[in-house]
Amino acid sequence: MSNSAKHHYVPKAILRNFRVQGDSVLYATREKPKPTLRNIDSIFRRIRYNSVQKKDGSHDDTVERFFAEELDNYIPDWVTQFSAVKSAGSIKFQKTASRGRFIQFFYNHMKRTPDFIEPIAASVAEEVFARDLVNEFEAKNGPMTQEGINLLEDEAFRARTLANVRVTNFSQQSEKIMSTLANLRIVVAVPSNLKKTFVVGSQPVARFEDYPFQPLGEKGVELWTSLAPKLAVGFVASRLEDGPISLNDLAVRKLNIAFARNSRAIAGTSGKLILSLATSEW
Repeated sequence: MSNSAKHHYVPKAILRNFRVQGDSVLYATREKPKPTLRNIDSIFRRIRYNSVQKKDGSHDDTVERFFAEELDNYIPDWVTQFSAVKSAGSIKFQKTASRGRFIQFFYNHMKRTPDFIEPIAASVAEEVFARDLVNEFEAKNGPMTQEGINLLEDEAFRARTLANVRVTNFSQQSEKIMSTLANLRIVVAVPSNLKKTFVVGSQPVARFEDYPFQPLGEKGVELWTSLAPKLAVGFVASRLEDGPISLNDLAVRKLNIAFARNSRAIAGTSGKLILSLATSEW
């Protein structure tokens, strides 16, 4: 669970499953691709990343507390439920750690990371702040004071405004996407080779599709994330059999490549695997 200042966009409840020594995992970044031991408290996080900064400098961390208390808190229960699929024959969601709550977690898991949202935010900022904002504002609202003009052109104000808009928009749920996820099937995958493991990426959800830009919900589109070294969970449009999918070495590699390729950083339990992915994908 995150506190009000340290916002882990990959929840610590997931990172704990990848520990190799104490509270440390093997970790690598594009800048430093050689895997090293890092404490889970220090990685995949930003300070007050999901807080709204008020005019007086204080922070409203309602969004991050929602993640921590209403979603991340149930990750251990979901891991237990998914791990039991082989013996249970199907996923047995609990009342508290419900299927609907997991869908909401997964939806936010896709959007929560800077790897996903920052390119979008940068594009929006470039488009919005490239305009003649002063003239546009005055045309709609009348003359601005010099103080207002200076504020609008202040880089710190622009950065704070953009960050607050990002958090505010992030707190809103897309009913269309949530509904689509609800209609997809949740499946569990494990490596067939006991020596193989999954990594976790700073962009933790991988998307697969048969054709470029295929809409979510169509057959052939799948979304996957790793919750533990031997456990991945996906949303798929169709699947006939119950029970876990047993992935061969090639399929495990394909999933790990997808996690690494779009991530700035990866972590896991195998330094050899992490270095291999860093070498091939970065």
